[in-house]
Amino acid sequence: MAQLDRQLPYDNFQNFISKLKDHILYRLKKLDVSECDYTFSDEERNSVIIPNYTVYSVNTMQVHYTTYDMRREYDTINPKANADIMVLSGETSPSHPYWYARVLGIYQLDTWLEGSRTEKQHLAFLHVRWLAPLISSDHQSGIRCARLPKVAFVEESDYDAFGFLDPGQVIRGTHLIPAFVSGRGITSLRYGTSLARAKDELDDWEEFYVGM
Repeated sequence: MAQLDRQLPYDNFQNFISKLKDHILYRLKKLDVSECDYTFSDEERNSVIIPNYTVYSVNTMQVHYTTYDMRREYDTINPKANADIMVLSGETSPSHPYWYARVLGIYQLDTWLEGSRTEKQHLAFLHVRWLAPLISSDHQSGIRCARLPKVAFVEESDYDAFGFLDPGQVIRGTHLIPAFVSGRGITSLRYGTSLARAKDELDDWEEFYVGM
């Protein structure tokens, strides 16, 4: 069973539960989880049943994908190592086609909706910390520019800085290279230990390059 034994990267535990229930509602109601633009009511959230609030932690997951030369490969995602992933952007006209995230935890649970015909389901989900592309006139990226894309963690004041993902949304793992010239800091998350950081880290790299 999962033990959240370090400080959650939220103002309070209630935000964590609300976000988790929103994610479950999207999945059980078969809504488009790539958009996530629907606001659920407290009544809808209260209809989500998680027996004894039991959530099971999983150490690793595998993401299978097809390579450029039509071979089948897979990446092993581990929150303690190789934790960075990429998903398709949910934007209709994205300036960058992908979103990036760091997996903080891999979980499974049993759940259903009270008072509905929804049967009990076993769901797997990822707890993630989002990174946003840095797009500006100072840094143009891509094949034509011969420069790697840049990303940075979304600031913790943004409600969507942390969230949950259906593992089926993950395209593959990705390699994020610290932009050493930008240094480390606390722009995106307050100083100190956090579930969002490695156990021995108190701050973050401010920016990353995305390996292509």
